[in-house]
Amino acid sequence: MAGAQGRDDHFRKSLRFCGWTGVVAVVAFIIGGMLLGGMIPPLLAPDDPAEVFVAKISEHLLAIRVGSVFCMISFALFGSFGAGIAAQTRRAEINPCFSYVQLLFTAAGTVVAVLVAFCWALMAFRPDEYDPTLVQFLADFAYFLAVFSVPVFGGWCVVIALPILMAKDGERPFPRWVGYANLWAAVLFAPGQMVLFFKHGPFSWNGVVALWLPFTAFFLWILLMSWAMFDATKDENAPSRFY
Repeated sequence: MAGAQGRDDHFRKSLRFCGWTGVVAVVAFIIGGMLLGGMIPPLLAPDDPAEVFVAKISEHLLAIRVGSVFCMISFALFGSFGAGIAAQTRRAEINPCFSYVQLLFTAAGTVVAVLVAFCWALMAFRPDEYDPTLVQFLADFAYFLAVFSVPVFGGWCVVIALPILMAKDGERPFPRWVGYANLWAAVLFAPGQMVLFFKHGPFSWNGVVALWLPFTAFFLWILLMSWAMFDATKDENAPSRFY
């Protein structure tokens, strides 16, 4: 019994750690992607000529480079954040299934996100030496990775929601409302797919609908799931199977 209690305490601490990595990821992105890096609000516009891309990046070179470092830290933390969600889901499963699928989506989402930071850093590595169209391509690639990859991040939310909504009362890894919130998040990410068809306006990769809505929903989703992990560690009397 004492050993089981010790394992439960260790799991609670581990789950809180994973929750905190989600919070740190959001803070690091605010610093790197918003305050320094020029990702949001977008420093660049998809209908700018390639030479304008180079000029804008050259004017903010140091800030973009430092911001890229913070973005890399932020996006790398998606791995531990997602692993915590999968671990909590696994505790509520008799035979693992959704927890394994969640880990696959966690890995895919982390890789996609880290590539965003790679593209942003390369864009600012030597913009005065690259062909201007290559600099423009790296910016396009970064935003496409971030918002066009709806099946990756939306699918991640769906496979978190399903084991919650399909479980019986008392056997859910997270409260039922968390499942519905994940489905709504997947819906809010969907407009990102429209960036393929527009170079200006609300559906372009700097637009309100295709960029701001999915990005805002995504980082609020991270905070929500971090809070859900914190909350999942509070019930000392819950069966050890679930904690």
